[in-house]
Amino acid sequence: MPELVTIAAGRVLDLRREAAAGRLYAVLDGCDEPRVRAKAAELGADRGASLYRGAAEDDLAAIAPYLVLALPPVIEWLTSTLWTAPWGIFAIADADFDTMRTHFRRFLLVDAPDGGKWYFRFYDPRVLARFLPTCDAAQLSEFFGPVASFAWTDPDTYGITIARRAWFEGVPARPRVTLRRA
Repeated sequence: MPELVTIAAGRVLDLRREAAAGRLYAVLDGCDEPRVRAKAAELGADRGASLYRGAAEDDLAAIAPYLVLALPPVIEWLTSTLWTAPWGIFAIADADFDTMRTHFRRFLLVDAPDGGKWYFRFYDPRVLARFLPTCDAAQLSEFFGPVASFAWTDPDTYGITIARRAWFEGVPARPRVTLRRA
């Protein structure tokens, strides 16, 4: 069976190019990192916002995931402040901010095997790196959506790992995990 996702080493320079082109987003993990919430607020609602809405946006603000448009100053901020921590992930996409926020909100809660609901921390690079290889083509198509590539940092090497689409779209398959909007 062909690989559905290619995973390879990348460079910060690759991310800087995407940032300069306005195609780079970051999903920042606010859990245990108060600078994330402050940075999202500093960027303004059209370039930085919580993925939570409604009561959860206020109640869970300190631990929420935040989507930011990762323009060059954001890359510089990340490399100088959070780089060696599991702060979140990058997404490269030709989509606007609202489209990306709507897309990522779809994956905040998942149906648990016992019928309950679990928070899905896909924006934790340790989770994403383990999740992607378990997906079939339909799940990957849904999860990637408008995203061409995901990327995350390796705290041990200070490097970048890039996961790219490598499958034929339209392959029907039955999802193993039901993803649901929060």
